Amino acid sequence: MQRLAFVLAFFVVGCGSAMKVGTLVAAGDSLTERTRPPGTAPSSPASPQVMLLAFDGVSRDLLYDLLRAGKLPNLTALLGGDGLAHAHLNEHLLSNLPSTTMPAWTSTLTGVGAAEHGVPNNEFFVRETKRFEAPAPVSFADATPTLDLYTDGYMSKLVTAPGVYERIHVEDPNALVWVVMHPFFRDADTLLLAKRIVIAKAFEGFLEKELSHGSGKSARRVYEELDKAAIESLVSHLERGPVPDMLTLYLSGTDLYAHVAEEGPDEARQAYLTEVIDPAMAPLVARMRARGMLDNRWIVVTADHGHTQVVHDEAHAIGTGDEDAPGVLQKLGYKVRPHTWKVDAADPFNAVVAYGGAMGFVYLADRSKCPGEKEPCAWADPPRYHDDVLLVAEGYYQNNEDGSLAPGMKGALDMIFVREPRPVAEVDLPFDVYVGDGKTLPIDDYLKLHPHPTYVDLAKRMHELAVGSHGERAGDILLLAHNGDRDRPEDRFYFAAPYRSWHGSPSKLDSEIPLIVANPRHKAAAIGSWVSQVLGDRPYQRKVSDIILGLRKRGIQPTP
Repeated sequence: MQRLAFVLAFFVVGCGSAMKVGTLVAAGDSLTERTRPPGTAPSSPASPQVMLLAFDGVSRDLLYDLLRAGKLPNLTALLGGDGLAHAHLNEHLLSNLPSTTMPAWTSTLTGVGAAEHGVPNNEFFVRETKRFEAPAPVSFADATPTLDLYTDGYMSKLVTAPGVYERIHVEDPNALVWVVMHPFFRDADTLLLAKRIVIAKAFEGFLEKELSHGSGKSARRVYEELDKAAIESLVSHLERGPVPDMLTLYLSGTDLYAHVAEEGPDEARQAYLTEVIDPAMAPLVARMRARGMLDNRWIVVTADHGHTQVVHDEAHAIGTGDEDAPGVLQKLGYKVRPHTWKVDAADPFNAVVAYGGAMGFVYLADRSKCPGEKEPCAWADPPRYHDDVLLVAEGYYQNNEDGSLAPGMKGALDMIFVREPRPVAEVDLPFDVYVGDGKTLPIDDYLKLHPHPTYVDLAKRMHELAVGSHGERAGDILLLAHNGDRDRPEDRFYFAAPYRSWHGSPSKLDSEIPLIVANPRHKAAAIGSWVSQVLGDRPYQRKVSDIILGLRKRGIQPTP
């Protein structure tokens, strides 16, 4: 922990966040988030009991292979043991687009797509407020917004749809809801933290950059501390008192380590799950069993996205310099918003870029309505389709061919998506693929001409990102890098600083995520039949919310 303490102390002082960190330390390892109504019982033990185990960055096949090979015995015990006879391992669940952390978990816990819940990416621009929201910054280095997830309920303010905990409490005000370390915890009764985890989690962006120069277990130890302390905090709180009726445990280290591991994301995550997570689960399983929490509790296991190996250098990392995505806009005469969380209200920017691994979002102002070079634009108004959106799309398209505007972007893009803008208050149109010279094609038509066998449900998932009451938050132009369509890491690009693994693409590697539903009193086949009905023909991440609520409503009858 000495190296961790040094890194954290440096950046706490460096970014002026000491006061907020001090508040968390003083608060201890649990925060009361919901005032229970007068007369409410301590818990609702007669109601169906559910636990959500939320892994960050764990792919479906990787987790299932380890389980079936018997390499995760404690997780298997949590799932009812008996050779997984009571656990349905679903083979169909898909992540959001982009397949990144914040939009994925928001969909998981609200039951709607990004265009409805309002969080389309780890960072994004809100036109009507002119705010750049960044619950997990990618294009700039500032830990403050991530810290605000815990000190100020940042995600609760960003999410515009009701969450699963709110909906549980509508049906059952007595339900006791605990959340351990998850960034979205609105209407949970208690948020469980361990103070060293909270600080480390808040500074994960800095940690990733600091540790990217490390290798092997010397770097991994930092992330081990995050997850072990989260589990330890939960075990400690389960020692006495009412047990939670709804419990969410979030473990982030698998993803954090995969981003920086020199051995590659698959080997890194396999080792992390078998050597760190599963042993750390042993005392939790024992405590839950001792408290009777595993007698008839539904266990739901899922993740937010997979991982794709990339090359750790400036040539493959699409940064924010003049030779990268912002450089194209600058050469076209646009003033790009500075790459910070907050800027002065008088800043006259007329273009914004937001990053998310394999995808980059571009937002444009209507330059004909900008009053002058030094006066702020009216961002609540949409840009012009031909004179702004298509002009910029053509710039990116041509630069992808010849690098004439921003050499670092030459050949980096797989697709450029555009759509005719609508006012903020209106439901937005779906994206089409820009094919040059002002022309576009619907996504499915484009894929018929240019097959992408590694991509999964691209058009439908793009629709959930873009079409809805907050669809404009996905940008006016969406850039998809050559990433998930390429076999070799050296042929892949990504919108971020240099890393060794990223995600965000529509590929199977990034998109195929686990969904396990287990209960010791039910057979796997019966559980699977019910889960399939809930998922329907669009087995997307948002359906996990329906599964949790369905289980709480006794959606499956016990196996005779």
